[in-house]
Amino acid sequence: MTLYPVRLECPTCCSSEITYTCEPKCCFNHICAACYTTFEPFTEILDQPPQEGLQPPEGARDCLAPTVACARCDSVEVYMTAPVSGPQGALVCMNCHAVLRCALTNIETR
Repeated sequence: MTLYPVRLECPTCCSSEITYTCEPKCCFNHICAACYTTFEPFTEILDQPPQEGLQPPEGARDCLAPTVACARCDSVEVYMTAPVSGPQGALVCMNCHAVLRCALTNIETR
């Protein structure tokens, strides 16, 4: 199965031009470049068997790209299981192999 970087869409305007504005040891604040809505994604564990034998995407991770922590182990080595055009798809943690879903909190429109 091919894994992809996490992709998020703005909960206000659905833009995919999202920037991660902080660092994992602080928070997961993201901002939409189109409408300046800020939000924090988080994960929830899905009731599915762990995914084994997966490889993360090649290349260096973009430090401004959207990211989220695993609900089970807090690792940020979380990737999408398939590219989506729309709401967030299933995620997999490369550290503990949990299957996750993404949700948003602290939505603030500017």
